Amino acid sequence: MAESRIAQLAGSPLLTNFAITVSQRAIRPVGQFIAPLCEVPDLNFRYKKYTDKNRYRVPDTKRQPGGKVTRLGFTADDMAATLETNALDFPIPNIEGLSDEQLGFSIMEGQGIIADSAALALENEIVTVAQTAALASALTQAVDFTDDTVDPIALLDNLILSVLKAAKNGAPVKILFGTTKFKQFRNNKNVKSRYIVAAGGGAGGKSSLGTVSPTIEDVGGLLMTSPEVQLSMMVIDQAAPGVAENIQFLLDTVVIVFASNGTPNRMDPSFMKTFARMGGFFKPGNYMTEDQRDQVLKMDWTTLPSVTNSAAVGALK
Repeated sequence: MAESRIAQLAGSPLLTNFAITVSQRAIRPVGQFIAPLCEVPDLNFRYKKYTDKNRYRVPDTKRQPGGKVTRLGFTADDMAATLETNALDFPIPNIEGLSDEQLGFSIMEGQGIIADSAALALENEIVTVAQTAALASALTQAVDFTDDTVDPIALLDNLILSVLKAAKNGAPVKILFGTTKFKQFRNNKNVKSRYIVAAGGGAGGKSSLGTVSPTIEDVGGLLMTSPEVQLSMMVIDQAAPGVAENIQFLLDTVVIVFASNGTPNRMDPSFMKTFARMGGFFKPGNYMTEDQRDQVLKMDWTTLPSVTNSAAVGALK
């Protein structure tokens, strides 16, 4: 039967490992940068959510002989959440005419397409949630980087210090640039003036030329704490189906400054996390269509991108 044949191939160790590997490789770096994975043991869980009224505090670890010890844990006052289920399908029609090798290649192709689309959808969700929270922050202000009387470095330094205070030293500060905001940043006179271009003195007496304006890799060295910095380049079509396309950058004229641990847990004061089930959250599989004509590859995953510390973020827009 077609069903048992494709199920046997898709369930082989080779293709199972391929599905897991391609899913992990497909995860987009910007989404993981701003909301790293935080694994939870079950679909239903609790987590610490910090606000201006419920602030992160460094625990008291001192203990007197016979005295009480500070206990860390979750209570009924903490946030209760449930991971959201997501799924994508990829049909493989007319598999009766395919050899085992051809069918194996078709399965691998389908798994790669599904994994890439799933990761793209997850990054879209993460960046959208992050931008909404950042723009709502009390630390956010409107600034025009195209105005050469504005000093983006000084403004970002001030925002970094404000976010550090809000995070209570609980997580390092990172920066995510929107596409157009970074173009304006790197061409600002006050940014370019910090770069010195040498006219001579290079190795062997040759000219040694430096960069006039920074790339995204250079930005961290210009700022206090030398934060990790990334650039969002994701584009989306904002037009409704059936009308002319309207392609825009998902994160465009905003730079987000936020606190984030690279490997967060449910209690740390990172701005944002992507909760996911332990043991791998991309689950490949397959099923037969209702009319028994086609086989369908499927990918299921359970995640929940969440803002966990609304105070530990700010933006320049």
